[in-house]
Amino acid sequence: MNKDRRPLTILVPAMLDETFELLKAAFASRRVKVVLLKNSRDIINTGLEYVHNDLCCPGALMTGQLVRALRSGRFDLENERVAFLCAQAGDACRGSNYIPILRRAVKKAGFDIPVLSLNFFGMEEGARFDITPAFLFKALAAVMYSDILMLLKNQTRPYELCAGETDRVYREWLVRLRRDIFIGRNISFTAMKRTFRRIAADFAAIRLSVEKKPRVAMVGELYMKYCAIGNRHLQDFYESRGAEVRVNGFSWYVLYYIDSHLYDFSPMITLGYRIAAGVIEGVQRSMISALRGAGFECLDCFTDFKQRAVSRIPCRCTTGDGWLIGAEIVNHALSGTDRVVCVQPFGCMPSHVCGRGLYSSIQRRLADTGVRLVSIDLDSSGSDVNTYNRAEMLMENY
Repeated sequence: MNKDRRPLTILVPAMLDETFELLKAAFASRRVKVVLLKNSRDIINTGLEYVHNDLCCPGALMTGQLVRALRSGRFDLENERVAFLCAQAGDACRGSNYIPILRRAVKKAGFDIPVLSLNFFGMEEGARFDITPAFLFKALAAVMYSDILMLLKNQTRPYELCAGETDRVYREWLVRLRRDIFIGRNISFTAMKRTFRRIAADFAAIRLSVEKKPRVAMVGELYMKYCAIGNRHLQDFYESRGAEVRVNGFSWYVLYYIDSHLYDFSPMITLGYRIAAGVIEGVQRSMISALRGAGFECLDCFTDFKQRAVSRIPCRCTTGDGWLIGAEIVNHALSGTDRVVCVQPFGCMPSHVCGRGLYSSIQRRLADTGVRLVSIDLDSSGSDVNTYNRAEMLMENY
């Protein structure tokens, strides 16, 4: 990042809808303002003006969001510093190549702003977002707090007797936690453990129906699973059809990423990552304990989660979301969720090989659970009708 001391506005694309609401407070400071680009259902056409339609759908959507934001006139590009921030996994996934594609699109659209990289591999030297210890502590709190809020909201909202009460409790905690993360308050391990219990207690106080509803788990490629614009608002679709939707927390992906990507460095660096994984999983265990103690459900902590899956799927594929997709299916099925929708970008080879390539095998190995899988490819040229027709297959017999 350059040494210009003017305040910096960082534009962040829609990607992790729940997590980014708190994570932006970890990025922000008195000199850095973070703007989440809002989801829009028509940005794909803007994106396709600047990228080839063979590029996976998330890349086209991000490009459309960025160009549309710059065209909006909302930002004073002459007098304020504006940059776009994109994460890179650093593996063979095409998502690691979005940075040059986005830079070319910005230039072609007639704008001149830097595209920064957030990565742990030392890529994009000179255009990399600085990762400091203070940021990491805030980011950990943001991830864990957003996980528990999402898990609680998804298990509560379909059953609430007073419409809107779940969203009200969710928003109140979101505002409180966003402020705490920004100033660095309540992000110690002890404080997080205490806050987890308070959050769970507030959601447990919401009056719920005892009605039994069909339960659908959503798994798949990271962007498509967590971003409503990527999966065409599938969660809203299922909830409107009377279902409860389960989406596993982002902290499981963080631990998967450390486990599968960051253990091939020097012994000293690898030791550091192992320690970090132990710390994150310790906080994750506290979160799970708070959820279960308040009567809610949650998948097991990462170590047990992986162990539960390893006898049923190969855990060797580590490109993109790799074996995490199959592991989530296994864990959801063994935890009583017998309907799973699997979402991936059309043409995403890691998702097709490591995910879709295992679906029939997983169904055979979990035949005793009665699990049903529906795979949905999401593409720039695809229609909502096709997506919802596929999704509707899981609602048959209900």
